[in-house]
Amino acid sequence: MKRTRISLPGGVTLTVLPSDRFKTECISLNFLFPLRRETVTAVSLLRGLLLRGCEGYPSFESVSSRLDELYGAEVTVETRALGNVLALAVTADYLAGRYSADGTDIVGGVLDLLRRILFSPVKIADPDTLESEKKHLADEIAAEINDKGVYARRRLLETMFEGESAGINVLGYREDLDAITPEGEEAFYRSLLLTAPVEMYVVGDLTKETARGYADVLFSGVDRSPVPLPLTPPAPKKAPPRPRILLEEEDVRQARLVIGYRAPAALSPDKPYSDFLLACEILGVSSSSKLFMHVREELNLCYSCGSEYRGALAAMFVYAGIDAANLRQTLDAVRREIAAVAAGDITDEELLVAKKSLRTSILAGLDYPRSMILHTLFRSVAGFTDDQEELVARILAATKEDAAAAMRGAAPDTLYFLSDNKKLAEEAMA
Repeated sequence: MKRTRISLPGGVTLTVLPSDRFKTECISLNFLFPLRRETVTAVSLLRGLLLRGCEGYPSFESVSSRLDELYGAEVTVETRALGNVLALAVTADYLAGRYSADGTDIVGGVLDLLRRILFSPVKIADPDTLESEKKHLADEIAAEINDKGVYARRRLLETMFEGESAGINVLGYREDLDAITPEGEEAFYRSLLLTAPVEMYVVGDLTKETARGYADVLFSGVDRSPVPLPLTPPAPKKAPPRPRILLEEEDVRQARLVIGYRAPAALSPDKPYSDFLLACEILGVSSSSKLFMHVREELNLCYSCGSEYRGALAAMFVYAGIDAANLRQTLDAVRREIAAVAAGDITDEELLVAKKSLRTSILAGLDYPRSMILHTLFRSVAGFTDDQEELVARILAATKEDAAAAMRGAAPDTLYFLSDNKKLAEEAMA
């Protein structure tokens, strides 16, 4: 069943993703605004604040109790980076009304609670609640720093995308927390609520007319004045003539290597994007990939290794956990495998396994409403309308030469290495 997009008053775009696979429905409201360093921490705090209480349910406990009454419905608040756009996503999963055994109006109750959470929160300006959420966010940020694999990727992004939105940590910044006041946080949220364009998604066995009715309930009587947000597809950028190198020293047991490449293709419904997805899969995504089989298993150079392609950033990343002494050998081995893909040195088995792996991972998203929404949201923000089946069809039609040509366009941009011996790393890079 094909999706339907409907433009509604007040800057709301409704996308209906009909599916008869589920006994549940899912509503996701994504408020969009530019991803900026000066506001990202305030947005991150809202993830906890919005669920701390609302009109009629003034505490986290009373909100949770109400959700239990609605057959265990779930509401989450998340932030998502979509290229240079940040989304504040308020999402509800709940049992479809026709499965209510005692006549409980599940859908009506969920819509009522969502509207209260969005438009009548009561704890955002509460000083004690805000301080509690600040502490929780500070702990989250510290935990990310302490996870050296996550930290290494974050440092790579900050360096490779310095001055760009992709270099901003969506989680926020510890040093910005002290300046956020209850009055400032509430004013910021009220402005966001009324001015941010909204991408609304509804997944379930329902009609577009029914989904439109959900939107009417949520936004009825709300006077919104959305600020237009230019939504432009990401554009590939050129790597510098020589890759940037950042070496850092810390007392770590396992050294962390992350290499960022500018990819020749960005997120799109076109063949170059699907070809590069396939090339990256062959290189290092699955346990049958070249990096895993040759660099990790045959050469035994790393504890973990792999590659990842982010179309929204037009970038590919190669990462590895290694012994610091193996830096030079690992770099040489990674380059050999990338060169092999670019040269078309791809076996029939590697091509087949990569296609099957991609097909499985992409179509698996159809089994989960939130995955369906996320896939569609990324493309909608970039202005594309292709679905999972169309993407899979392009991948399955690709040849070895298609994958090779895509990989030939990748260029190294930034190398980040974290180890307990910076001097040894400098000697290896000389």
